[in-house]
Amino acid sequence: MTAPLARLFVAVVLVNGAYDAVRVAVSYRVLALGGDAAQVGLVAATFAALPMLVALKFGRLVDRRGSWGVLAVGTAVSASAVALTAVAPSIPVLAAANAMVGLGQVMTLIAAQGFVMELTTRDRYVNGFALFTLAVSVGQAVGTPVMGVLLQTGRTGEHVDTGPALWVMASAIVISLPFALALPRSTPPARSAGQPRAESMTALLRRKGMPPSIFAALIVVTGFDLITAYMPVLGESVGLTPLVVTLLVATRSVFSMISRAATPWALRRWSQRAILIASPVVTTPAVVVLGLAGDAATMFACLAVIGFFWGMNQPVTMNWVTAAAPPGERAAALSLRLTGNRAAQVLVPLGAGAIAGIAGPGSVFLLSGALTAASAATTSVSLRRHPFNDLGRVGALPTRRAPDPRDQTTPNTRSDR
Repeated sequence: MTAPLARLFVAVVLVNGAYDAVRVAVSYRVLALGGDAAQVGLVAATFAALPMLVALKFGRLVDRRGSWGVLAVGTAVSASAVALTAVAPSIPVLAAANAMVGLGQVMTLIAAQGFVMELTTRDRYVNGFALFTLAVSVGQAVGTPVMGVLLQTGRTGEHVDTGPALWVMASAIVISLPFALALPRSTPPARSAGQPRAESMTALLRRKGMPPSIFAALIVVTGFDLITAYMPVLGESVGLTPLVVTLLVATRSVFSMISRAATPWALRRWSQRAILIASPVVTTPAVVVLGLAGDAATMFACLAVIGFFWGMNQPVTMNWVTAAAPPGERAAALSLRLTGNRAAQVLVPLGAGAIAGIAGPGSVFLLSGALTAASAATTSVSLRRHPFNDLGRVGALPTRRAPDPRDQTTPNTRSDR
């Protein structure tokens, strides 16, 4: 791993560990401020509201100006917003602070993905994306348990004192800032007079391979959310203890981390097209069986398969999106993917909740299995019709960034601070 990639890895671990932990603490803070379950849901929804509106704008900014400024500002916004959640005196102020946390998160995500493209050659993007998603997983795996311990120590009677825990997470984001600022400042080449203007969102969505690649990505993201939200409900319905349920959820996370760490090795043996096609085919039956299973052993096996193949699927779908995008608009395309993910994270759980209320908690995973099967079909058809050359096998990540004449967005490095 090169020094800039190592600094990016540390920054991503710190900020993403804080983001997931803060989302847990915000729910407790709503209750401490006198809110109910409905208000918890409304405040939680503010986290995704701004990203859906502004993600594409930040992606275009990264394409034009580089990633350094967006990452620095996004990190500062995140730290300030988390600090505000710690002292918010009312639910409306807390909702506004949570919306700003969501804005900071989308800025850091888009900028970090942009840095992957700036620090690696085009044929190694997928390895960089695997490193990025691994860093996100490590941060989540560490940050959320730490938040649990901090919240437990802050419990007094019926309510939890979230202030100290949120200040710890704000401090973690501040600690990440020097690593972000130490990344190289790069500026993509300006568009020449003969180059076409940036494509609209509609035009990007019409590009070959773009809709199925975004669909494949959002199925995985919403599937992870459904596992986190509904495994406790499913576990209780079949008599599993909370400890077993948390171990089941952790199984998915651990196997996602393993697969992301193993992605560079796997890509030297199999093509990205093979992984994209195989992943939903293998996980569809596992998701369906998870919804039908009544014993912990079967659930563990299903979640291990789901975690491994969905975990590897994420960085490869990110690279599929960049392959479908014009060379000068890859960050914008990744932000469009993020917009689709956020919209799905709002809509799919609403539909799943309605189904679960009628047919039981296991039906949520039957719905997820049906969507995964649909993704398997659209992915297979699209990749057979449009087999991008960029989705083959990949060698090891190089130790130094080298100019790539095929990549029109290769930045001109001004400094490596």
